[in-house]
Amino acid sequence: MENLSGTNYFDLFGLAPRFAIDLNSLELSFRRLQAEVHPDRHASHTENEQRMALQLSTAVNDGYRTLRHPASRAQCLIGLAGKSGADASAAVAPAFLMAQMEWREAIEEARGASNAAALEALSRRLRHKVVVHEKELAVALDERGDFDAAAQRVNELRFYEKLRVEIDDALDRLDS
Repeated sequence: MENLSGTNYFDLFGLAPRFAIDLNSLELSFRRLQAEVHPDRHASHTENEQRMALQLSTAVNDGYRTLRHPASRAQCLIGLAGKSGADASAAVAPAFLMAQMEWREAIEEARGASNAAALEALSRRLRHKVVVHEKELAVALDERGDFDAAAQRVNELRFYEKLRVEIDDALDRLDS
């Protein structure tokens, strides 16, 4: 995925365009770039230079957010390959649709019963599912170049992220 100015985020951070990236290298590159282009460092420069610094800083921040998160990093790679990528209308397997319903029912049941232990167990199961999906994404993108499978996994990861928020919200309500 490129931002409006055409910046390839992997190039910006000096990373190979792969799903499996070194997050520590990303973090170090982010800190170095942000120190170089931060608008405060350019406050005494011309208005045009200040504007450029702001645009670069925005690109660095956007790129960091994009590459730091697996689903958006995968979407970025799909976009760089010239593929349309994941969207809400992409077909998902019927088994996954059934699993969505089961997850939601389990969360609602645990929430309704104020069962923190059940919610914690769901959270652990969900973390495991996310790890498995991220490994599948790495294989699809880095080894097979299967952008259709990757797009489906991105949609599934986005669903899991929504589930994580639901579980966290339910746990927060129990704590308050």
